[in-house]
Amino acid sequence: MLPLVVSVALVPAIVILAFGIAVRLVSRQPAVSPVVQYLPDRASTVLRDALLADADRRAVPAALIELAVRRKIRLVADASAGDRAPIGVVIVAGARFTPEEYAVLEALVGPDHVPGRLRRFSADRRALGLRIKALLRFTEDSLAREGLVATRRISWPGTTLTVLAYLGMLSEAVLIVFTLVANDWLALGVTLVATAATILTVIITPASWRKYLPAARPKREHLDGLRQYLQVAEADRLRALQSPRGAPLVPEPAESAPAEPGGDPGEPGGDVLARFHLHERLLPYAVVFGVEREWAAKLKLEAAEAANASNASNAETLAGLVELTAELAQLIELAGGAVELLASLGELRDATGAVIEGAGAFFDALNP
Repeated sequence: MLPLVVSVALVPAIVILAFGIAVRLVSRQPAVSPVVQYLPDRASTVLRDALLADADRRAVPAALIELAVRRKIRLVADASAGDRAPIGVVIVAGARFTPEEYAVLEALVGPDHVPGRLRRFSADRRALGLRIKALLRFTEDSLAREGLVATRRISWPGTTLTVLAYLGMLSEAVLIVFTLVANDWLALGVTLVATAATILTVIITPASWRKYLPAARPKREHLDGLRQYLQVAEADRLRALQSPRGAPLVPEPAESAPAEPGGDPGEPGGDVLARFHLHERLLPYAVVFGVEREWAAKLKLEAAEAANASNASNAETLAGLVELTAELAQLIELAGGAVELLASLGELRDATGAVIEGAGAFFDALNP
């Protein structure tokens, strides 16, 4: 019975497993940057970049963190609710949102609203998931219109291998019964190995994947350069950056953000402040690449260092900026990451504390 088991079960299982591994490697479409990058592309957004980095699950949490970093919203925990306190989103007074930022908040809140009724993100997790998927689909469609990704995902290899794997498991189940009846333990062992290989094929084979077009390669290489900068050790990061005096470290402030204090590298503490603002700007991209907890901890240390390096003239303004960043970093640490932080969100509130109900009331709050 052993030759039959090898020819019917083991060989086909190994063949489809090999194809599954090949499909997995092809689907990754790596884009490696020859240099380290320390600033995101100003012409893009973190939501779009997350899709270009194939980090769809982290796209919306990264966009939410970016809104907090740009001082358009503030994430705060309800201390009165105990250890599992929901995280509230407070809209900063006077904040102005781009259409994409508005779409992120609308996806989190939902389009339906009734004035005066409290709406929590956790009320309908399925509806929330569908809205987030719709947002990501819309973003992917915009990338396709710009010629960065293909219009349709590639799905036929995953579908084909999955069907073959299930047919293989059916034949292997029959062979297991025959080997048990015949008391052929060697053939049974080979059949079990074939079954394990078939199951592994189903696990590693992607159901579908996004095809990146040649026009997307420079952007994806830039993102890989950011990933390298975020993941290297501190000594290597400083070596890659060379000196803050030789690079435009402080990004342009958001419309709603206060002016950057003490950012001139020629002033005492200027290098410290410039490095702090650079690394703060990169926090959403740390979310994209899954290193936000480490980066948040780093930001807390740099915030304290920046506060100590400030002079009396900008101490009050800097204290507010550093405090917001330190709070955000602490929330990320406590939640265990930005993806987990998104799951613990409470209500969306405006700066006065009133609950905002969906897109319509949200628009009214921004345009009194």
